[in-house]
Amino acid sequence: MENQEARMYGYCKLNKTYKPLGRIILMILLLTAIQEFSFSQEQAAATPAPYERFKNLPPFELKGLDGKAIKRDNLQKNRGTILMFFSPDCNHCLQQMDWMKQVKEELKAYNFVLATYQPLEELKGFYQSFKLNEWKNIYIGRDEKYFLPPYFRIRNLPFIALYDKKGQLISVFEGNTKTDLILASFK
Repeated sequence: MENQEARMYGYCKLNKTYKPLGRIILMILLLTAIQEFSFSQEQAAATPAPYERFKNLPPFELKGLDGKAIKRDNLQKNRGTILMFFSPDCNHCLQQMDWMKQVKEELKAYNFVLATYQPLEELKGFYQSFKLNEWKNIYIGRDEKYFLPPYFRIRNLPFIALYDKKGQLISVFEGNTKTDLILASFK
């Protein structure tokens, strides 16, 4: 076997074909790697997001403005839940919150969870600018464990998930969503 390899090398060297041969092998390896990467991406996309497999309100934990933990089990029972993942500096999120503020009275019937990954200082500014202290059904905090984005596979903000009184998923929305559509989803 060694003799055959030596002869092949000698032949390639003599005919100066070893460089193109190496390039061909490198190209084959590169194409194989690209194909494997594409396949793994397709597999990930084919796997449903956790919220699609587990229809219950997820066991999230947020750090509240006062430093205390806000958990799913802290929410008022037998109420629908609006879970909104947002960023305090996102223009679409600010617009969504303006719309939510316009139907504040109708939203009183639901737990309203606002979650972000941004620092608490920015969250406090958001809380103050929208006067959220006037809302008694608001739970607002920072998702320090970064649990919600991969759970819902969030791609656009604001992200809104709606759950019924039993904690079962009703619907999800990415991007700005009219409040009449949100409220109608609970009926």
